[in-house]
Amino acid sequence: MDKKELKELLGSVADGRLSVDEAVLKFKEEPFEDLGFAKLDHHRAVRQGIGEVIYGAGKTPEQIVEIALNLLSHGQSTVLITRISADVAELAKAHMPFTYYEIGKIVIAGTMPSPDTDGTIVIA
Repeated sequence: MDKKELKELLGSVADGRLSVDEAVLKFKEEPFEDLGFAKLDHHRAVRQGIGEVIYGAGKTPEQIVEIALNLLSHGQSTVLITRISADVAELAKAHMPFTYYEIGKIVIAGTMPSPDTDGTIVIA
């Protein structure tokens, strides 16, 4: 849902064309996107305080790249990819920039959160 659509939704509530419950339902349904091999939640950070994490085991490099680029293009500034082998990371890196941490078998795509954020960041 882009800014214009959100304003229209809120305007519909304000002028009585839509109930608050109807708007909440519409907002809940909006953030999901089905890629066929993965269902993305673009509003997870709003509800949970942290964005989507990609579980890399069992996914192809192409699937990992498509998911990560999709999340980044929808405003998620940092994407954590877990359980990713060095071979898969190397193949994926040809299609997008990221940092690979071999010991932890994780990838950080996008920007690292600033140290003043609430929460914990662990990189092994």
